[in-house]
Amino acid sequence: MLFRSTYGTAGDRLRRLEESICCVRGLLTEERTSFAGEFFTLTDAMCEPKPVQAHLPIWVGGGGEKVTLRITARYADGWNVPFIAPDAWAHKAAVLDAHCADAGRDPAEITKSVNVGMAFTEEELRTQFGRIADAVRPGVLSGSVAEMVDKVGAYVEAGAAYVILAMRAPFDRDGLERFAAEVIPAVRG
Repeated sequence: MLFRSTYGTAGDRLRRLEESICCVRGLLTEERTSFAGEFFTLTDAMCEPKPVQAHLPIWVGGGGEKVTLRITARYADGWNVPFIAPDAWAHKAAVLDAHCADAGRDPAEITKSVNVGMAFTEEELRTQFGRIADAVRPGVLSGSVAEMVDKVGAYVEAGAAYVILAMRAPFDRDGLERFAAEVIPAVRG
């Protein structure tokens, strides 16, 4: 049996993402906005009330190097990718920077971040992530406090403005308290 998404192909979903960003940006910043695309059409559309913020940032998540990062370079204020190793994150950030150059945009205009997991032990990793534990392992802070601090430092050195701890149920409250008491102060120090 072949499963076919009602949302179309991956290419359709990415074109839909790009169009939706254009629509949302227009709705948030213009009195009236019009847009004619393959998936969305707006004619003198209004968004009222406007956000309180002068500029509401739009973030794009994902690491697809050919399309997602190109869309990010053209439209996003922030970028996030989850559960990849610092060297893989650095590579994707460099690809994003190259797309920014192609688009005539300063890469510094985009806030870059990474979501990471946290597991002090192999058992905690397996409990949190189950069958996907091996796949996400490169993007999980694990091991000793020093190893976690070093990994956070590697992301920051590669250009991450934020390293976001992405907890999954079942939540390890003891591990989170240990992280807050031992890792965070060491990162800040």
